[in-house]
Amino acid sequence: MRIRQLSLSNFRSIARGQLLFSDHTLLLGGNSVGKSTVCEALDLLLGPERLRRMPPVDEHDFHARRYLDDEGNSVPIELEVVLTDLTDDLVRQYRGHIEYWDAEKGELLTEANQPEDANADSALPALRIAFRAAYDPDEDEFFADTYFASPPQEEGDRFSRVSSNDKRNFGFIYLRALRTGSRALSLERGSLLDIIIRLQDSERSKMWEETLRSLEDLKPPIHEIPQLQSVLGDIDARIRQFVGLSSSDPALALFSSALTRESLRRTITLFGASKHSDVLIPYWRLGSGVVNAMVFSLLTFIGELKQNVIFAMEEPELAIPPHTQRRIVQFMTTSVDQAILTSHSPFIVEQFAPEQVLLLSREDNATLMGRRLELTGIKAKTYRGGIRRHFAEAMLGRGVICVEGVSDSDMLVSASQVLERYGVEEYDYTPLDLSGVTIVQCDGDGNLPQHGQFFRSLGLSSYALYDEPTDGDAASIEASFNKSWQLEYRGIEKLLAEEVPVKVLRRFLEGASSWNDYPRGDRYECTSDADDPAVRKACFKVLKSRKGCGYAGRLVEECTAEDLPQMLVEVLVSISEDLPGLSRVANSTDDDIKASDDEE
Repeated sequence: MRIRQLSLSNFRSIARGQLLFSDHTLLLGGNSVGKSTVCEALDLLLGPERLRRMPPVDEHDFHARRYLDDEGNSVPIELEVVLTDLTDDLVRQYRGHIEYWDAEKGELLTEANQPEDANADSALPALRIAFRAAYDPDEDEFFADTYFASPPQEEGDRFSRVSSNDKRNFGFIYLRALRTGSRALSLERGSLLDIIIRLQDSERSKMWEETLRSLEDLKPPIHEIPQLQSVLGDIDARIRQFVGLSSSDPALALFSSALTRESLRRTITLFGASKHSDVLIPYWRLGSGVVNAMVFSLLTFIGELKQNVIFAMEEPELAIPPHTQRRIVQFMTTSVDQAILTSHSPFIVEQFAPEQVLLLSREDNATLMGRRLELTGIKAKTYRGGIRRHFAEAMLGRGVICVEGVSDSDMLVSASQVLERYGVEEYDYTPLDLSGVTIVQCDGDGNLPQHGQFFRSLGLSSYALYDEPTDGDAASIEASFNKSWQLEYRGIEKLLAEEVPVKVLRRFLEGASSWNDYPRGDRYECTSDADDPAVRKACFKVLKSRKGCGYAGRLVEECTAEDLPQMLVEVLVSISEDLPGLSRVANSTDDDIKASDDEE
């Protein structure tokens, strides 16, 4: 079973929106764009235990907290999901609610566009599940329910309700960010351990009954501990002065829980011993990485036990090393029906094909939009070959600046750090990393246009810094980026050698001459009595000889803000103005900058 379409209305920060999902889907977008809201919507629609919470929704779940209109009428939350790839058993079980989904067009077939043969390859049996929540002024309560949206009902008739057992058949499992350890390994309803017990033990009610009897018949009882027994005896005598207690002994007792199933679910704690200790401790004391790895192992277990599994998981990279991140995604995309993930990790992003990446954005700050990643301007092999280094990181940010090679990248990183350290007069400078800008090395100016087209197609702010083109033309580069700057010199080595103050160049050469990889030969020597032109010439030759070895960046580190070439300052300040840091956004009075009220 797979989720194909999700529609949202009046839910949290989203006034309206509709998303189409692929077999496996990675949700990408900036903070507060609505990734968590999408996962929560799916949980309300498909989570077996979600509606057990009372109340199931509250004021903050309604868009702009608006649950009543100006006339006092209810303004409901309305969600809808389309499920396809049903097993034959599910098609038979829910035959009265079956509709058809056109896999080629990505839309639900209606009476007006039904194909002549509903069993055509592109027409898949589908279930449409709807959720509605609203405020009832008469009862002063919020209510919510899920139901089958098909077949259509006459006015006044009720749709068929979707029960918790129905939802378990759909196999939806949602793991929230930062909360996997606190709940997934507990015995609370809907936790991973609870799901495993449900799948393996058809007589789980006996388990709870036997556990409750064991606690009640604990030998010796807790209240027979000598110190406690003495205290309870005194309390018993005092209470009998005011209240009639049972004549049985004891009339007061202590138990380890309230002796109910729900109490046990909240009380029972999984203990574990790490490989460095034989002492059993509560699982949440084992460390975040170990806990998340344990969660992953349970996911694999459920994947093997359950016929239908749809996993929605937020930020699986938290406290998990890169190789485990890759294993999690590889397992999900090969062992379950559908995986829906959110992430800020390039090691996660690189595991998804472009058609599986859904880029989320906002229109008019309230409408959620989702579009597939398209390789505009670049070849598929270029995307696959450079994704970890370039594209994945860039897609997780706000902008990119494309340069030709390693030395250009090193120089920009160091220059941004210098401006952050020393500041820019009369300007609140935001460094590249806090602006969410990725530096992308394009391996030559001939590749700049295609990279610019690709990043602009993603909606990122794109910039380029390059010298005189050899493989391309300046007009093509300029047209491909939001802003671009061409050096007046042939290479950044010449720029630095000519525009950094001589005193800085002398200091740099003196220190670099002791490095193990410093080039040897008279042409690279710079004596203390060398004149300024000789110093600049020697520095240029050293930088050129060690191009791509970090020398350009280390030279820039020797500078203050006043020492930097003016063009570098212009480039970095311009980007900072376009993409100010979060603190400046929060304090801005610009009407165009509005903070989202998304729960993220």
